[in-house]
Amino acid sequence: MDTSGDATPSDGTLLSVTCALGSPSVVTVTWDADLDGRSLVSDAVDRALDHHPHIIFDLAGVTFADSTFLTVLLQARLTALEHGGSVRLLAPSASVHHLLALTGALSLFAVITAEQLKHS
Repeated sequence: MDTSGDATPSDGTLLSVTCALGSPSVVTVTWDADLDGRSLVSDAVDRALDHHPHIIFDLAGVTFADSTFLTVLLQARLTALEHGGSVRLLAPSASVHHLLALTGALSLFAVITAEQLKHS
C-alpha cells in the first residue's frame, strides 16, 4: 500500500489525516474531525477515490466529530456508490458512533473491525 497525505492543520487544531492507497484505500482520521479540518479529510477522500472506488475510514482515533465531518462521510459514500464502490467504517470511535446514530446515518455505512479488515 502506498501511504500519502499525512497532514496536520497549521492553525492549532488537532487533526491528522493519512491516506493509504490500495484496494481498498484506507483514510485514517484522528483527533478532532470538524470544520477546521474538512479540506484535509476531503482531499484524502478525493485521492483515495481517484485511486480505487472502495474506501475504508479508520475512525478509531477520532475524539470529536461534527456535522461537517458527517457531510464529508456522506459525500464520500455517494461518490463511491456512483463509481460502483463502497465506504466502510473501521472501528468508529464513540464520538463518531454517537454522531451517526443520532442523525440516523449509521445504517448507511458498513462498520467493520480490524479483524474483518485483515480478511477482506
